Amino acid sequence: MLYQILRLIGKPVIYLLFWPKIIGKMNTRHKGRAVVIANHFSFWDPLLIAVIFKRQVYWMGKIELFKSRIARMFFNAVKAFPVRRGEGDLAAIRHAFRILKAEKLFGIFPEGTRIKSGEIGRFEPGTAMIALKNNAPVIPVYIKGQYKLFRRMKVIIGEPIMLSDYVGSKTDQATVEAATRFLENKLKDMRNTTF
Repeated sequence: MLYQILRLIGKPVIYLLFWPKIIGKMNTRHKGRAVVIANHFSFWDPLLIAVIFKRQVYWMGKIELFKSRIARMFFNAVKAFPVRRGEGDLAAIRHAFRILKAEKLFGIFPEGTRIKSGEIGRFEPGTAMIALKNNAPVIPVYIKGQYKLFRRMKVIIGEPIMLSDYVGSKTDQATVEAATRFLENKLKDMRNTTF
């Protein structure tokens, strides 16, 4: 409920402040399970994506965001959940699996942290592993701009990608690594798209 309220309030705020130009909006209409990935350089990124996607995106976020009681209550209310980065957090991975099994949208920033320069950082392998193990398509999102007031943000939403079509359906380390680099290069290609 809170997610939809924030989306309702956030939409006019985002459009008034940042005038987003969106390419590929039809790709947000995907039905069923999917992993939504995006580059990440600002705390505005999840709200921008929430405004663009009508369906709720269930975000995985670093556990540090959940430290304060108020923050924890807020993130729990919007159905975000924490992950301990660099530890192979099985509880977080299982939670992501449950979201996808329920045919929902699971959201993650595969760089694992904000990259404020606007470059694409090296992707962590967890995203590709989760997508492959759940036979879930990946919807790539590239956000371009600086979130300056009344300066246009640009967003490209790519077509859903079945990683198994490109790297096979195995989930061994080599396949997951190949899928991870494939997704990383996909976002780099999207970054170079002319708006």
